[in-house]
Amino acid sequence: MKTLLFTCALPVELKIVKEKIKSLDLKWVKLDFLLSWVGNYNVIYNLKDYINKKWNPDFVVNFWVCWKSDETIKDDFFQVYRIKNSSNKRESLVPIYFQALDLRSILSSEEVVVEGSSMFWEIYVDMESYWVEYICNKEQIPCVIIKKPFDVVWEKSKSVGLVELRQSLENFDYENLINYIVEWLSKNTKNDILEKIDYFKNYFKFTFSETEIFKKNFNKFIAFTLDFEDFFEKNKTLNKKEFLEKMTNI
Repeated sequence: MKTLLFTCALPVELKIVKEKIKSLDLKWVKLDFLLSWVGNYNVIYNLKDYINKKWNPDFVVNFWVCWKSDETIKDDFFQVYRIKNSSNKRESLVPIYFQALDLRSILSSEEVVVEGSSMFWEIYVDMESYWVEYICNKEQIPCVIIKKPFDVVWEKSKSVGLVELRQSLENFDYENLINYIVEWLSKNTKNDILEKIDYFKNYFKFTFSETEIFKKNFNKFIAFTLDFEDFFEKNKTLNKKEFLEKMTNI
């Protein structure tokens, strides 16, 4: 039986997710839920602490609201494919194991954003996604990040209307998302991915730092649904430095 972990930032979000999922007849997966609280540092501590004390789930679902830069934006729930960290301007590509919703980019901020000018040209902002993806990547746990634009960034972004928040999350098709995950897990296990990485690592005799570069670029191929195995066949005669450079420049 596969294990799925749903993480949310606020108690009201987690309560809604639990209610909706527990109303479904899901006998083929084991479910668990984690309240991470708001903010990157809370996520880092609580998600890593959960993994250390309990178990590595087969899949992590990061599910909560975000804010948008303009009230004219009408997007509903979306799936994150790229995250920009506001503190260091680094970008992270979230591997797209399946596409359940429209793909969007998001800013992950260390503090509450109250002005659109602080969003570095991104349309959406939250305070958790970058480090959820970071931890899942380091622990080699596949994840999907689902966001719901809740309000426009402004002076009152620090306060959240709980009634409106609940209403904004109630109409999501949780069963459809879980079906996507279960279908992907039935075809791709964590061991399969690790075995592929080990194969290419051994083929080129990558050092530790080279392996980390390779894994980052390998995730890029997954995120953009590029055919890595075709790329490998066409370039496997290159030396490892040339191979990594070509991967990086794709």
